[in-house]
Amino acid sequence: MPYGQAKGIIDAGRAFHQRASTFYQQLHDKAEGARVKMLLDYLVRHEAHLERALADFNEESRLKALDAWYQYAQEHCLLQPFDVSQYPTNMTTEDVLAIGLNIDSCLIASYKGMAEAATSPEVREVFENLLLMEKQQKHKLARVALEIEEM
Repeated sequence: MPYGQAKGIIDAGRAFHQRASTFYQQLHDKAEGARVKMLLDYLVRHEAHLERALADFNEESRLKALDAWYQYAQEHCLLQPFDVSQYPTNMTTEDVLAIGLNIDSCLIASYKGMAEAATSPEVREVFENLLLMEKQQKHKLARVALEIEEM
């Protein structure tokens, strides 16, 4: 199991959101359907917003506990690559929703693992807050996809 500082994990999450935004933009450029493009456009903005939120969080957070080193499981997929070539141009909104929910589940598992592994209450709270944020975003994605599908 690799080691890292809690703030490094937050930086990795930020980079993950940045890559996800780029990934969704590439899928948007490849997609054909108007509703699919609308959902992907939302996801591009959504991921960019989350990346900025984590950047702001890291700047605002001066917790000494974030400097501590922790052992964590890399399989929690913060470094998972995105491969646009595996998706067809005729994706449906359901396909895009499945992709988005999978990505959100990845982050949820990562933050849950970090919260469980935290050795201080302060760091546990940080990762529990990030976990809650990701769970809320997952629900929001499902609502937005349903609204777009019903248009």
